[in-house]
Amino acid sequence: MQKPEAHKPRMNRHMIWAENEDFTGWCCSHCLWGLIAPRLETTVAALAFNRVAQEGFDKHACLSGVQAETRISPPYLS
Repeated sequence: MQKPEAHKPRMNRHMIWAENEDFTGWCCSHCLWGLIAPRLETTVAALAFNRVAQEGFDKHACLSGVQAETRISPPYLS
């Protein structure tokens, strides 16, 4: 007889927009991952930033019980 695997609840995280005195950009609803939004002059630049933010969000791993902080600039601003 096989032992049943421990049931792991699925983390239902979301990418959320946050604005305050210290930070403006996309964040994770479950950890301190975030992507600071630069000042963007065009819709094309904003769409590119949002695409990069979504890709970064999809790739990041929330740490269970520990909140890791990542604040990065998009590569197209370098």
